[in-house]
Amino acid sequence: MSKKATTLTDVSKDPLIGKQFGDYRLTSILATGGMAKIYKGMDYQLQRQAAVKVLSQENIDNDKTLTKRFQREARAVAALEHDNIITIYQYGEQDNIYFLAMKLIKGKDLAQELKRLKRSNQKMEIGRALRIMEQVASALDYAHQSGVVHRDIKPSNILLDDNDKAILTDFGLVLRASSETTMGTAFGTPRYIAPEQAISSNKAVPQSDIYSLAIIFYEILTGDTPFGGESPMEIALSHISDPPPPPRSKDKSIPEAVERELLKALEKEPEKRHRSAAEFIQAIKNAYGITTDSKAAPTRMQPTVSYTDSLALPSEKLPKPKPAKPSREGRSGRRSVVLLLALIVLLGVVAALVVMGGKNRFIPASAGAAGAPVVLSYDDTAFMIRNNGDYTLNVVKLLFVRGDDGGTDDYSGDRIKGDIVPPGACARVILERRVAPLPACEIEQSREILVDEPSLFWRQESRGDGPYGQFKVYYDGSLLATCSTVARGGKNECAFNWPLIPTPTPDET
Repeated sequence: MSKKATTLTDVSKDPLIGKQFGDYRLTSILATGGMAKIYKGMDYQLQRQAAVKVLSQENIDNDKTLTKRFQREARAVAALEHDNIITIYQYGEQDNIYFLAMKLIKGKDLAQELKRLKRSNQKMEIGRALRIMEQVASALDYAHQSGVVHRDIKPSNILLDDNDKAILTDFGLVLRASSETTMGTAFGTPRYIAPEQAISSNKAVPQSDIYSLAIIFYEILTGDTPFGGESPMEIALSHISDPPPPPRSKDKSIPEAVERELLKALEKEPEKRHRSAAEFIQAIKNAYGITTDSKAAPTRMQPTVSYTDSLALPSEKLPKPKPAKPSREGRSGRRSVVLLLALIVLLGVVAALVVMGGKNRFIPASAGAAGAPVVLSYDDTAFMIRNNGDYTLNVVKLLFVRGDDGGTDDYSGDRIKGDIVPPGACARVILERRVAPLPACEIEQSREILVDEPSLFWRQESRGDGPYGQFKVYYDGSLLATCSTVARGGKNECAFNWPLIPTPTPDET
């Protein structure tokens, strides 16, 4: 099956796809921001993918300082070697187009995760939230010690990989506090901006980033940011002059000590806030009763929260006296019982693996199995897979096949960002000339833009051996569904159930 050559008509909406910038050939669009687009790029010599940030030419024409800010971002981040700060691979300019190649993080950003939780009427577990915030705080303090102020700390600039490792990114508004003044009119994101930064962007100090971090933690605890409004200016003015609503006014379960530390980090004057991001997070941990001993297991005081993925307040009981030390005979008998129980459990696990072994453990919908409901919605230029279930789908072994398996129009799930589709989220594949993606999707896990019409596996295209009237959906070699393709101008939906047993997310494997 031959693949049609890419023509200028195919890429009229985005002519950069397929072009080489430095070591990276752009293959698809990952995201579109205010001043740049993020593409997926491939270094075919090293077989390494990257996220390639490309400045919009239109924005360059409208803002002559943009290229200088972009270069400053590249230099600033390249000088910051920290485990929780995005890694820079390459920076350059080619044909008057500026690009920045960075490490491609497979996962999602914190904004997507907070939207997912809010959509399901949930809040992030305190232990998980503190782990994420602690990593961001470490990155911020390192940047501040290097003389760099980020100035745009917000959930969408905090990436979470498949193991919940936090990566701070998008230093487009970075300012070297010791020697530089602000450039341009951009000064931050209104809902997360510090008061002094809202007044004048060059007044940003390290405590400005700490203020923004506190806004994020406020949002995690209460489900919303403290200040809203009908315009960015109205929100910015609230940061400058209005006291933030106490977190306990929104959620009484928040401890008073936590509220005090959070409001301290949201003081209007920077000098009244915590001295460092790590100090702020440690104060929150102390307020929850979490202490860490480098030589011993964490000790807990009341009220307390276990530093895990769940909030666990202890029951109010007196400590039980320690039992008497058992005799040697008792210890020997107990050891035998433990070994016997371990053997029984092991046999049970082996039996379960035998029953579920091989591909049969993924029971397709055609067999009447219950599982996460998945809906495929598509027309002649756009395709969407939506997870309507309540557990994350690991789609790395998902495969869509039109015609013969192994054809150039097959589409594999490992092309989806993070290899997952969270509950309530969707992943899209769109033809490049498509103006707006349909149908609507509130939580977009990933979007891939194709430039070659024959590669649209869901479309009914005529070939030498006749039209393709259907495509098949496989997981790990098992058939999940057979769906009808659409002709030009057509629309269709195909619904099926994901396998009965939830496939593990990457951090569960």
